[in-house]
Amino acid sequence: MKNMVSAQWLYAHLEQSNLVIFDAGMLRPSAVGEYSPVAMLPKAQRFDIKKELADTSNPLPNTLCRAEQFTQVMQKAGVNHDSLVVIYEDAGLFSAPRAWWMFKAMGFDNVKVLSGGLTKWLEHGYPVQSGYTQPSATGNFIAQYQPGYFISKHEVLSATEDANTVILDARAYERFTGKSSEPRAGMRSGHIINSYSLPLTSLLDNGEPKPLVNIQARFRELVGHATQLQFSCGSGVTACALALFADECGYKNLSVYDGSWSEWGADDSLPIAEGD
Repeated sequence: MKNMVSAQWLYAHLEQSNLVIFDAGMLRPSAVGEYSPVAMLPKAQRFDIKKELADTSNPLPNTLCRAEQFTQVMQKAGVNHDSLVVIYEDAGLFSAPRAWWMFKAMGFDNVKVLSGGLTKWLEHGYPVQSGYTQPSATGNFIAQYQPGYFISKHEVLSATEDANTVILDARAYERFTGKSSEPRAGMRSGHIINSYSLPLTSLLDNGEPKPLVNIQARFRELVGHATQLQFSCGSGVTACALALFADECGYKNLSVYDGSWSEWGADDSLPIAEGD
């Protein structure tokens, strides 16, 4: 996969001078406490989606920060325009693609996700460290936000009546149909009207991507001849994994609904549906 690297590949390239590694792990929505991995990869720095790299003035969780804020944090982390950035998380595939998509949205393309994350790294017996690395130099990367990577409820609402756009929901099927309640308080149950269910877990096998041909087949079933794809989930995190897989499959015109169900499900003025 062009957007992902294996643990073996990363281990072989650890000494590459332009390599920057970020741990973008997060707790799952129903979990309590703070994200606390058992170890960190060599060179790893923290990529804090929830706080340091979020728009904390927005009441919705995890929404994208401004380009100036992204620039400041990335320069402090030593990211240069010619860096190779690899992003991982503690287990499976959940939040690392969110960081990958954020880099893309900020005009940085040389970014990869570590398949299998820390779990796969440990399985190979590769070295780890007990804390995050402190950068030794300031980077020169300047973020330039690319419109369209992240969209608002207004663009999603317009797309619900657009035959050329398909909206895909990464949440579990039971949440999509409304059969199970939302993990966040105050949320309606169901899904965005005229959207389709594509649970992220259905594209994974033990936390790693299924063969690309299987993923391509699933996208073909749902996308048809649509020319634009929009992705939603609970709070704009796993939707980015669908965007990663869509990009792998060769689709263009991809957008992530940043507010996702945290916004849509709490707004009684926005239309929802239940069932299939």
